[in-house]
Amino acid sequence: MPRHSLPTDSLLQVTPHGLFVPAAGLHLDARWAPGTVFVSHAHSDHCSGADRIVCTPETAALHSARRGPRDAMVMPFETPTRLGDAEVVLHSAAHCLGAAMLEVRTDSGTLVYTGDYKLRFNPFAPASRIPRCDELVMECTFGEPRYVFPPDDVLVRQLHAFVDSAFAQDATPVVLAYALGKGQEALYHLTSHGYDVVVHGAIANLCKLHVELGHPFPGPGTWTPYRRGEVGRRVLLTTPSTRKTAMVQRLPNKRICHLTGWAYHPGAHNIYKDCDMVLPLSDHADYDELVRTARESGATRIHTVHGPESFAERLRALGFAAEHLGAHPQTVSEDEFGDGVSRSTTRAQDQHSLDLQ
Repeated sequence: MPRHSLPTDSLLQVTPHGLFVPAAGLHLDARWAPGTVFVSHAHSDHCSGADRIVCTPETAALHSARRGPRDAMVMPFETPTRLGDAEVVLHSAAHCLGAAMLEVRTDSGTLVYTGDYKLRFNPFAPASRIPRCDELVMECTFGEPRYVFPPDDVLVRQLHAFVDSAFAQDATPVVLAYALGKGQEALYHLTSHGYDVVVHGAIANLCKLHVELGHPFPGPGTWTPYRRGEVGRRVLLTTPSTRKTAMVQRLPNKRICHLTGWAYHPGAHNIYKDCDMVLPLSDHADYDELVRTARESGATRIHTVHGPESFAERLRALGFAAEHLGAHPQTVSEDEFGDGVSRSTTRAQDQHSLDLQ
């Protein structure tokens, strides 16, 4: 992460380990840091090797399953807790199960760190809201105007139409989604519409943990972990990293749909050329939601991370005091689970989906 000089009255510091909020003694999503790290959610690019973490109970369970147990101080949503010289509250980020925004209230003002988030519906999270604050640290993965996503209900209908079309052609519908978050959202939208689904083990293990944590998947459709040769007339839900493996390629007749916000990337036709459809069903805020967040937060100082520097420039053009702090903690999102599409990508196509059939 680049070194930056922040104003002396800032509630935030930039350290060799990333971003740090001294009033609460919290590092923000640091891969490792001495002391305590706030872990916003359990995607691999946010999990921490620190000895002590602060997170929601759900993130603690998912983090333990993915990276091993940590000394975790768990904080349910909307439960003010004293840490150091600050009062800390976690709010739903609706990014995946357990994902949280961090609000730090101090005598000198209030700071909010969004982590990865969206303002749209997530079946496994309370609705997210934009906390009011003086200083805002916000992700901007899709911080270009072309990344404005259609309503999720439109995309879900397209997903269902894709599945129906595949079955009508006696083909296996293959849906690609990464293991935590989008995999569970996809399964929710499939089983609730009546489809039976076989689920790749990496996704299935986390689906089982969702159920254990009190978040079952609705019927009337059913789901079961994948077993070789037992797909039958069911949807195959698997991770993007498997799309070129024998698991998918040896299916005698198949149609592949990839769920990713990078469907609007200008190179998507080449990146996903072996897919029949790419739908921008994303668990990140789109451009309009990002601008809305900046506006409704009331922040007089905004720091952008995880995305294009041009987003901070656009905010300044809109009258916000914004600066870009670069990649934090890294530039490659788990969104692609092996495709290596950078969060700093800034161009995309102006369309609702890529139908490559």
